[in-house]
Amino acid sequence: MTDYLIVAALGLGGFVLLWPVSLIRRDASIVDFWWGPGFAVMVFTMWVLSGASMDPHAQAIVALIGIWGLRLGIVLGRRRIREGEEDGRYREMREFRGTSFWWKSLFMVFILQGVMQVLLATGALAAVRQPDAPIGPLLLLGAAVAFIGFTLEAISDRQLDRFRLEKPHGGLLTTGLRAHVRYPSYLGEILFWWGIALIAVEAGVLWAPINAVAQTWILMKLSGVTILDRRLAETRPGYEEYSRTVPALIPNVLR
Repeated sequence: MTDYLIVAALGLGGFVLLWPVSLIRRDASIVDFWWGPGFAVMVFTMWVLSGASMDPHAQAIVALIGIWGLRLGIVLGRRRIREGEEDGRYREMREFRGTSFWWKSLFMVFILQGVMQVLLATGALAAVRQPDAPIGPLLLLGAAVAFIGFTLEAISDRQLDRFRLEKPHGGLLTTGLRAHVRYPSYLGEILFWWGIALIAVEAGVLWAPINAVAQTWILMKLSGVTILDRRLAETRPGYEEYSRTVPALIPNVLR
């Protein structure tokens, strides 16, 4: 139990430390800096605290989440520095909450994401603590699914960043991966966490898919597709027609 409290404190602490920085910058979207790296730090710390098992399931989870988290932190960090303005999701929250947003953001943005991060990491954290398990098909399948998801996210982010450099004042990206699916980054993240869940199941954490289901629901309904569909329909000409012909998460490979 102590190990879980330590890693939870690390995850939540990273978000809390970013909060005063967000007040200075007047940019709550820097909370995203810690989303990926926070998972990596928690899982690695749990692995070390539990004895740094040489079990291939634990090693695969630590390696995959480490690479995924580091890449995501770098990409989102560069994006915030380059764009120099608050993400639209948080800007809407700031406008709605008014002058009280500065202190409410600690709980509604930073601590909330910290709690979500800890809860979503529980399957991976439990898996790296498990005794050695025989290598089976779920390890190979899970690693392959996670790698495909990671690759989709990386390509999607690269295409989006290149597009934003070419058209810094807006526009609608409909080429590349987005010719087949509206949110390839979300699809990639969903696949990544389902891959981690498969590895965790084979390691003995049979309830790990609950985390993947929760992550899928969050990206579809809470902070992802639903919000962005509404915002892009309001700010990007042609988005409604685009959304009618291109699916949100299930790729249309025939386009």
